Amino acid sequence: MAKALTEVVKEDKKTTELLIKNGLVFTEEGFREVTIKIIDEEIVSLVESEAGPLIETAENIIDASGCLVVPGFIDAHVHFNDPGRTDWEGIETGSRAAAMGGTTTIFDMPLNCSPSTISLQNLTDKREYLTSLSHIDYALWGGMTGTNLNNRQELAQMSEGVIAWKSFMSESGIDDFQYLSPTELKQAMLAAKDHGKVLALHAEWEKDIARLIAFNKQHPWLNERSAYLASRPISAEEKAVSYALELAAKYGTALHFVHISSPKVVRLIEKAKKSGVNVTVETCPHYLIFDEEDFLREGALLKCAPPLRPRQEVEGLWECLADGMIDTIGSDHSPCLFSMKATDSIWDAWGGIQGVQFTWLAMVDEALKRGVPLKQIFPLGTSNVADRFGIEERKGRISPGLDADLVFFCLDETTVAEKESFGFRNAFSPYEGRVFSTKVKKTMLRGKVIYDDQKGVTNEKMGVCLN
Repeated sequence: MAKALTEVVKEDKKTTELLIKNGLVFTEEGFREVTIKIIDEEIVSLVESEAGPLIETAENIIDASGCLVVPGFIDAHVHFNDPGRTDWEGIETGSRAAAMGGTTTIFDMPLNCSPSTISLQNLTDKREYLTSLSHIDYALWGGMTGTNLNNRQELAQMSEGVIAWKSFMSESGIDDFQYLSPTELKQAMLAAKDHGKVLALHAEWEKDIARLIAFNKQHPWLNERSAYLASRPISAEEKAVSYALELAAKYGTALHFVHISSPKVVRLIEKAKKSGVNVTVETCPHYLIFDEEDFLREGALLKCAPPLRPRQEVEGLWECLADGMIDTIGSDHSPCLFSMKATDSIWDAWGGIQGVQFTWLAMVDEALKRGVPLKQIFPLGTSNVADRFGIEERKGRISPGLDADLVFFCLDETTVAEKESFGFRNAFSPYEGRVFSTKVKKTMLRGKVIYDDQKGVTNEKMGVCLN
């Protein structure tokens, strides 16, 4: 029989023990009817229902009846714009929205904050600034750009404090975050390998995009929204990915492609993966839900890069996902002021989608509609992310020894994405008005409930930096 669940004193430190009971728990072996035992911040055991009763008190129990209990989600792709552009978002509101959607860890991208995280000083300042501001745990990306690539010593120092490196193969839209030329990308590949870090790429071929943007602006044979779609074709994505894969194969770099929008490109990456290239691929919920017709109708609200694709591309991505070719899902939460969307020209509008709060509501809802097993969906935001970025000893699974980061999903309740319920700073999103066939009931970070669907997000900001 398990020992009594009480608060005990060990070496003058109070230890709190907690049980999560009656839920259907997602584990490495699949969904199981087990009780999760937590001591302080850590999962210590999973007890089978038939193992016998546990001695318990009401204060030590969370009843998860009717819920799936899954690992807290890890979103490796957010732009929370902190410091420097907190009127766009900020980690306080961004992490609040993430917690409401079941995300317990985020990796903050090195651009859209100001200044960009492309120097050791900027990284140090950002880390210090973010202390005690986040509701959830976080890690920081470092930026490898055309301006800092030759600062080899500084990049090596930065690598000790970043989760991974991020680079662009096309214009980023941020003045102090320059894209890498094809020659510079070779240097970046070697540097990332030397640092033992993953290099993530925004992969669109700049020369092709620049030419097509200029052409479509000067020859408005299409309306502006159609012209924008035409300016960033799948071929530009395919060309950039092909070139990067060749370099990764040559240099042995660990490569990660972000926000891939086409099944053709996913299959190209899968072929390279099978040939031995150390590569993974992320896509985003908006490429799995919305299509170019939605963009043509809604405009800047759904502007992103790469842009939304035709419906057959969306369906093809789902086929790739079902076949196990997609490794991770990231929200690519890229917020801004509403005035930056409400521009006269689509070319001038900010490109980015606010969605961190709805990533997993949308993914679960869509998977249920399509009959895709949830056991295939959940690893894309949990264990796969943790494994790829080296935090698997703390995050990503419900397993003894790991942080007690948990999400309680109820499949018998719905969630309506109403403006009044948005957790991020600026209350607009393409998800507004959607009804999801599931609800996040609770989110737990390291053994504490940080979000409850009745009480909201707690005031306590207990998020810590992981790197």
